[in-house]
Amino acid sequence: MALLDSVDTLRRVAFLAALPAGELAALSSHCAVRRLAKDEILFSEGEACEGLFVVQSGAIKVFKMAESGREQVLGIDRAGSTVAELPLFDGGNFPASAAAMEDSTLLFLPKREFLDLCRRNSEVAFAVIRTLARRFRYLTTLVEELSLKEVSHRLARFLRDRALTEGVRARRGIEFPLQETNQEIAAEIGTVRDLVSRNLRRFVDRGILRLELRKVIVLDMAELEAQAAGSKRAVPSERERAVASIVKG
Repeated sequence: MALLDSVDTLRRVAFLAALPAGELAALSSHCAVRRLAKDEILFSEGEACEGLFVVQSGAIKVFKMAESGREQVLGIDRAGSTVAELPLFDGGNFPASAAAMEDSTLLFLPKREFLDLCRRNSEVAFAVIRTLARRFRYLTTLVEELSLKEVSHRLARFLRDRALTEGVRARRGIEFPLQETNQEIAAEIGTVRDLVSRNLRRFVDRGILRLELRKVIVLDMAELEAQAAGSKRAVPSERERAVASIVKG
């Protein structure tokens, strides 16, 4: 797929979309192109923020890394999204790291040009505030998920959201591709790979979904919704009931 030019890329950003073509062209003249290979670091936690990154193609994950090496993904930004705008406004360094999940291309707009735009255009400034507010709401939800919900509920929510955004209704159920590895899913929902694998098997055993290579078929959307909400436990499989009866004697 051919890349959009710089003006078209900026036009896809929600808080820049309403700008006249001439102003977008002026902004694009200040942009530099940055290309990243898969897994290449865009910036590391603690580095100074020098400007705004706009994703032109590919996918960028923003993440925190523990001393143990465990990774928690805070968000994934794709084409038309901006990455880590917060330090532009508070004057601090990047509070997290960012890396390419696949080969990616970004535009870099220097901090001075972006802040000058916000000072000149209150509509852009308020639109940026709305973007930051959405990110804050997402992170608030993420804290709740990590603190208060079990891994099975977090995994169910991940799968439910993917089914709603990318799923196609077919004869067998709702189908969608799952390109992430179990390790990548674990980093996104705040757990470890083994627990992702174990809970996926449980969902399959309970008839909630089916896995075919890297495709998911949701067989029981209502039960997946219930698991995502944490409102009830799925009905145990025959194998789990048999194990439970042995334990109870």
